[in-house]
Amino acid sequence: MKEIIVIRTSDPDGSIFRSILGALQGKDIQILHATDPEPSALTLGDIEIFPEQRRVTKAGVEICLNYGEFSILYCMARRPGHVFSREQLYNAAWGEDYELGTNTVDNTIWRLRNKLEPNPKHPTYIKTVFRVGYKIEIAHG
Repeated sequence: MKEIIVIRTSDPDGSIFRSILGALQGKDIQILHATDPEPSALTLGDIEIFPEQRRVTKAGVEICLNYGEFSILYCMARRPGHVFSREQLYNAAWGEDYELGTNTVDNTIWRLRNKLEPNPKHPTYIKTVFRVGYKIEIAHG
């Protein structure tokens, strides 16, 4: 009978994974699934997102975000440049079906821009894609 070993660990530099593989070298093993770990922080210009603590800083200063604000920001920050519909963002934040006509996502984006953007009326990070949704762009310069 073959044994199955499942290992889940935070291993940002991959050293734990390499150590385990080294210890198993020469054994009859098969790796079924290995994924890159989630980064301990996502960086967008001067904004840092710490998912494990649900914490955000801008230029080193902590920014207080509510549950929905953090969830939407984190969802978009994981895939810079990807355009998310309001429905996708609503579902990512609240895990419910989006009710057409609600402006919850738009209001949340407005609050995020006011908290994170240098000039919320001309956003650098959180961009509107007309008639589609929103995306995150990494600020340059």
